[in-house]
Amino acid sequence: METTQLIHRLQLLQRRLCEMANDLGNLTDPEIVAVSEEADRLIIQLQRLRKEEAEFKRASEGVPPVTLLPASQTTEEIGEQGRTLFAKHS
Repeated sequence: METTQLIHRLQLLQRRLCEMANDLGNLTDPEIVAVSEEADRLIIQLQRLRKEEAEFKRASEGVPPVTLLPASQTTEEIGEQGRTLFAKHS
C-alpha cells in the first residue's frame, strides 16, 4: 500500500474510532480495541515507508545514513558530546 492510501485508510479508522467511542462509550470495548490496533499497525507501516523514502532520498543525494548509536562510541561519550547525561543502570 502506498503512502496516500495508508493515510486515507488511517483517517477512515480515526473517524470510525470516534464514532464507536461516542456510540459505545467504553474505550476498552473489544471492537474499539481491534480498530485501534489496526490503526496502530497502519501508523507503524506508514512510519516505515516514510523512513525508507527518507533513506532513499538521502542515498540519492549522497548523504550518509543516520545512526542513533555509532558502534565506536559509548552512550557516555555520545551524551558528553550532546551535553546530555545518560545514567547507566547495572
